[in-house]
This record gives sequence, C-alpha cells and structure tokens, in this order.
Amino acid sequence: VRRRMASELGADWEKKFKSFEHAAARAASLGQVHRAEAKDGTKLACKLQYPDMASTVAADLRQLKIIFRLYERYDRAISTENIHAEISERLREELDYAREGRHMRLYRHLLRHEPGVHVPLPVDALSTRRLLTMNWVEGRPLVEFTAAPAEVRNAIAHNLFRAWYVPFYEYGVIHGDPHLGNYTVRRDRALNLLDFGCIRVFP
Repeated sequence: VRRRMASELGADWEKKFKSFEHAAARAASLGQVHRAEAKDGTKLACKLQYPDMASTVAADLRQLKIIFRLYERYDRAISTENIHAEISERLREELDYAREGRHMRLYRHLLRHEPGVHVPLPVDALSTRRLLTMNWVEGRPLVEFTAAPAEVRNAIAHNLFRAWYVPFYEYGVIHGDPHLGNYTVRRDRALNLLDFGCIRVFP
C-alpha cells in the first residue's frame, strides 16, 4: 500500500492526510478501499487500484476471446465480436479512476434533486488515474435488509429505482454495474451509490 500510494501521490503522500489506515476497509473490483482523514478532518475513502491491473485485464480479455471462439464453433446464431468489443471498452474504462471521478460528479448533478440517493464527492487533489479519493459515506450493506419489513424494503426499492432510471430515462446515461455491493443504505433508508467505473453515455 505504501509503495502504491507513493507512486500515485509522491514520497510524501502521508503528509497530505491527517490519518490513513493501511489495512483495507473494503474490497473493490479492481482495487481496495482505505479509510483516511483529510487535513480538515473530513472522513475519506481512498480507492487504490491493485498493481498491474491493466495487464491482468488484457490477459482476461484474451482468454475471453478464446472462450467466445469456442462458443461460436457450437452455435453461430450469435456473433460474439461486438460483445467482446463492448466488454473490452468498458473494462478498459474502469481502469481509469480519473474518468470515474468525472462520472461521480456527473451523477451528483443528475441526482441532485433525488433526496433518496446520495453520491460521494471526489477529492481531485488526492486522486489520480489509479487512486480515487472521495468523502466517506456511512451506510449498511444492501443485503442486510432482505428480511426487513415490507415498508423498509419498499422504500429502499423505490430509491434503487430512482438511482438507476432517473439518469437513464431523463439523460440517456446508464450505470452498467448495478450490483448489490455498489450500494449502501443510510439510517433514513436513502441509498449511497458508490461505484461509477462502468457508465455508458448515449448522446
């Protein structure tokens, strides 16, 4: 972690934080999240990309192409070429945390009138293409509410619907990775939307 942080923010990176927890607090798809505190006391989440992820993704995509070719030998009804191209483009975009930070700001704007959906604020001065720092948002995992009363689950479901469909229907922007780990639930049943690595904008 020290080596990765130094490569992103310089040898004096620890001086840029009031505190930084070296043990990861959460796992992310291409990295891990660390709790930190800004100089002004703001609680932060630092998403740090694992080393050599670009080469790992490239190797996975090569293997996927082989699997697709084998599939087409048995069933030629679907051409997998465009599917592979789409997956490749989205995965390579996910490697760029600077891009994700811009999408985070976009979603804050698109959902600004939605009281049931909250989006973290990126901290540009502490972010790079391989490190995304944002304010820490408190919430419980979505899966903890599967046995909650119907009223609670309905409120959460309403907010899930608004989080996904408002950007899509009103602006032509799709969140391409709406799995349960990308949401947490606040005390008032509002949602935190956490990951913006896979966003597709339709002009």
